[in-house]
Amino acid sequence: MKNITPALFVSHGSPMNAIAENAYTQDLNKIGKSLIDVEAILVISAHWQTRGLSVTASEHLSTYHDFGGFPNELFEKQYPVKGALNLIPEIEKLINEPIHKDYKRGLDHGAWSMLLHLFPNANIPVLQLSLDMNKSFEDHFLLAQKLIPLREQKILILLSGNVTHNFSNADFQNIDAQPISWAAKFDELVENSFLNNTPETLIKIDKSSNLFKMNHPTDDHFLPLIYLAGLRTQNDSVNFPHVSWQHATMSMRHIMLN
Repeated sequence: MKNITPALFVSHGSPMNAIAENAYTQDLNKIGKSLIDVEAILVISAHWQTRGLSVTASEHLSTYHDFGGFPNELFEKQYPVKGALNLIPEIEKLINEPIHKDYKRGLDHGAWSMLLHLFPNANIPVLQLSLDMNKSFEDHFLLAQKLIPLREQKILILLSGNVTHNFSNADFQNIDAQPISWAAKFDELVENSFLNNTPETLIKIDKSSNLFKMNHPTDDHFLPLIYLAGLRTQNDSVNFPHVSWQHATMSMRHIMLN
């Protein structure tokens, strides 16, 4: 049996998590230390949506501060890292569809705000692949399955979104507010889908669960979960290296396949 690198979904939450020091960030650091023998990282984040697939193509990736209204300390954060350009031809071969090479695009906060806790030395090359919003949930799942061979090449595939992502009902005055019942139910639904290995639950969730739109008014932060489901192999186990809540509606659950 071939050695296979874990695949990891992280709930990234507010950009302020980039500069926080708490149990959430400590667990990210622990996860990073456990991910030994990683030679490159492929990131798929909720915050890069395109029509058609795109990939970062610069040798050195800039740090996008793609948000507003936060303290200067956050805007001063940088994650200078080399681009894993050697992955591009391999990805093109695996998925066999056109990919636009974006030579200006840097890492969005869904990517770098997690990477700086996982791999603070920024010593592992990174490539980011966009979310093609022309694709259906099933299309995203099938694309993820095509990427499985990358896990056999010491490549960590990092999916960044949120298990739940409702801002309208969030309690931004209290980061430790107890989760709203419908958010907790959706988080449990996602947890059980991975525990029971039922990816069809996630693929059809927008049509089968009235909880979906309550927790995901837009699809972007949910789609990385579908990629994680698609990356699963028959030998993978699933674990949850961090579970917590922020602002009553945001599950900060991480999910790892290994």
